[in-house]
Amino acid sequence: MALQPCKILSIISPNQFMIQTQQQKVVIVGDGIPNFLTRDQLSVKEKTLEKFLEQLQYVNKDALYISRQNQIQINGNDLIQNIDDSVEIQLNLIGVKSKTPKICQPLNQFIKEMRNKTINAILVSFECNSLNFLFKNDTIISLVPNAIVIDDFGIKDQEYAKLMQMEWLNKEFSITFKGTSTIAIFQNDNAIHIPILRAELHYINQPNVELSNEFYSSLIQKGFAHISDWGKLNLSQNSFQLLHQCQEEAKRLNLGMWKSGELDRSMLNSLTSQIKGQVIEIIEANQFYIKTDRETLNIKLERIFIEGLEAKEFTRRLLIGKQVYILQVGDNSPIYTIQLIENNLDIEEELISNGWATPKENHPGLSKFKYQQYQQLNQIAKQKRLGQYSEELTWRIEDQTHSKQGKCVNEIIWSSIQRDKQSAKQSGTSTGISIKEDYQLEAVVDKININGFLQLSIIKYHSLINFQLNGITNLVEFETSFPTIIKYEEQRKQYTYNLLMQRNVWVNFEHFNIQENIFYGKIYQRKNNKDSDFIINLLQEGLTFMKSNSDYFDKYEEAQKQAEENKKGFWNESYSNFILDFIHNKQTLKRQVNAAEHLQEHDNQQMEQVIITVVNDCNEFYIRKSNNPEFEELEIQIENAQLIPLKKPVKKGTLCLAKFTEDNRIYRAQVIQAFKNDRFLVKFIDYGNNDEIGFNEMGVLPAQFTHIPQQTRMCALAYLRVPYQTHEFSDEAAEILRELILEQFFDCKVKYIEKSTNRHFVTLQHQGQIDELQFSINKLALDRGIGRIDHRQPYNPLKEFQISEQDAKANGIGIWGFDDCLEDEKQFEDEYDFYS
Repeated sequence: MALQPCKILSIISPNQFMIQTQQQKVVIVGDGIPNFLTRDQLSVKEKTLEKFLEQLQYVNKDALYISRQNQIQINGNDLIQNIDDSVEIQLNLIGVKSKTPKICQPLNQFIKEMRNKTINAILVSFECNSLNFLFKNDTIISLVPNAIVIDDFGIKDQEYAKLMQMEWLNKEFSITFKGTSTIAIFQNDNAIHIPILRAELHYINQPNVELSNEFYSSLIQKGFAHISDWGKLNLSQNSFQLLHQCQEEAKRLNLGMWKSGELDRSMLNSLTSQIKGQVIEIIEANQFYIKTDRETLNIKLERIFIEGLEAKEFTRRLLIGKQVYILQVGDNSPIYTIQLIENNLDIEEELISNGWATPKENHPGLSKFKYQQYQQLNQIAKQKRLGQYSEELTWRIEDQTHSKQGKCVNEIIWSSIQRDKQSAKQSGTSTGISIKEDYQLEAVVDKININGFLQLSIIKYHSLINFQLNGITNLVEFETSFPTIIKYEEQRKQYTYNLLMQRNVWVNFEHFNIQENIFYGKIYQRKNNKDSDFIINLLQEGLTFMKSNSDYFDKYEEAQKQAEENKKGFWNESYSNFILDFIHNKQTLKRQVNAAEHLQEHDNQQMEQVIITVVNDCNEFYIRKSNNPEFEELEIQIENAQLIPLKKPVKKGTLCLAKFTEDNRIYRAQVIQAFKNDRFLVKFIDYGNNDEIGFNEMGVLPAQFTHIPQQTRMCALAYLRVPYQTHEFSDEAAEILRELILEQFFDCKVKYIEKSTNRHFVTLQHQGQIDELQFSINKLALDRGIGRIDHRQPYNPLKEFQISEQDAKANGIGIWGFDDCLEDEKQFEDEYDFYS
């Protein structure tokens, strides 16, 4: 077995060594523990920490490397060993965790006590531009150097980590505390501002601190750091001159952060965020709406002048719908620049190099070097006659408001469309190549209105027109009768905006209404592709519906049925079928009044084993599958969860974790109603019961608890009419039902579903009994007077037990002991006779 002599450079983490072989090859040996001893990882195993401290003695020692075993040895002893499990200990922290950046008061107190005082500590890790030191084997000190700035751009170079691990990790430093500052830490493309310690650092073994600091110079000469303003003012003259020479040499060689030439570092080092987003609208050639995960931003490029209207069209084709990075520089008066993610394209450079923009001289956010670079690109564009310097510029829009030849512009456009369509047909006949049925013209969507109208620029005719999709209904027509429907029209506008705004589309013009001055037809998102018909998208999302089921493609009908089955969009409303029936004129008013029309037979009536979790009243109880290991595991995990405070204001419908008052345990919940004084009514979605709790008894629902769907279903007994909450017998009936079913196991079948509430109407019978209605809780409810037969169900199997209802009625059992029930029954029978 080959043994290679090597030198141990550093201990990255317990059982993870960086070594250098005799051939000067640098190798990392062992797996180790990732993220060891950082400001966010302060809980460590006691024996793991002991092993790390023990292994520190091997730094700079000669050893033997065994590549096949991924092992190193000193004096025949293996250095990588198994670490037994042990008690977890908590290290102290001097600094602020990146996950809790607001907790900075202890840091301020520490600086008051320790400013200009000096201690010795060992560098154990580095993250972003901060360094972490181990002090007295039980405290992590997180800080940034005071005399230099470890640069965000420089440390992206992989060589930075290699340099730190080879030369400085595990070294002992003298630390003199100077104060605090704020740095930006990027998490999920967003910046978190964290107060952090500033300190002056000196390597303990450096003989003369008046000379250039070895640690500082090693980073600066590689382009990973630059001298800070504090360093320029406070370093000794010799130290500053030596560091400055290192910095100038790194610039000359284009190393690290200087790879693109000498940039304006004062600007770049104030970078406060790098946000990812999608360009959804071009306002001007240098101004955009960009949608991020959190919000829609209005971003303007202030460092360039835009030349010509055509520049907007160039930018639209380049950026619309694309993913970009927004770089925000500075906090007080921020400057923005945009980069296209797919190819790291700088948008300012692209506009200038194509002749559509020029740089602003003496702009505070534009360095002299960058301005000269932009000027050179501008001169090249002039020479090539690009953009505004081209002799042929044709803007794609003409004014459509004036009359030509006694006709409005849109009449002329419509005539041109008809003529071109006919010409294409004749050409197809003469050549034997038939044209497609839908003659399509390329257009750009310029504006979207809430009434469903679009403004399109027809590229061929350089004209702006009003356009509406043909064959579908605008929900806004029913706003007077159903005010809540307007929200779906707004959703339709937003959905259309997200998919079509300023996009190139292909339009089939079907007709032109001269009185309304509106074109009608279909929009396709891809040329000659019927599957990209935008009407299908709207139907699938439940944001419109067909005016007729027979005049259009079968796919329309299929898309609409899909949305109805999935209760998408306005199909989630109880009045959706009413509107559809009204439009199609297929059903009479009496069928609309009949409540049974809101019920849908359940296709799958297989038996399932359930437990009754909650009985709120006879019209509302909740069931959950009785054999559910996945849910049981979820409950165990949630029981140990921490309540992270919700962000205010807490809105109705918010999913969260919440403590149940009776047992003080944590469950998944949904906010039903918000009261004053931070009190909320919540529903525990895996049980069905409600509780009123305070804000401090609620917390964020972590993502890992969302993979299992809501475990309960709201139910009622099928084929029965039971008393509602306002009835005198309601509470007593609910108590009887609780005694019969609560927390008991049953065989259950779903018979039909109420569309408006998704209430499941079921039959229940004790497990092991014969599957017959006479043994069910539904039949027992008739005997106990909890309910009565629902004659609105035309094929109600409970009708064969009419005698049970008559006996209960004759003896005044349950609900039959109340006079208003008999009056209500007579009124119902009259209505039933009328509608049947």
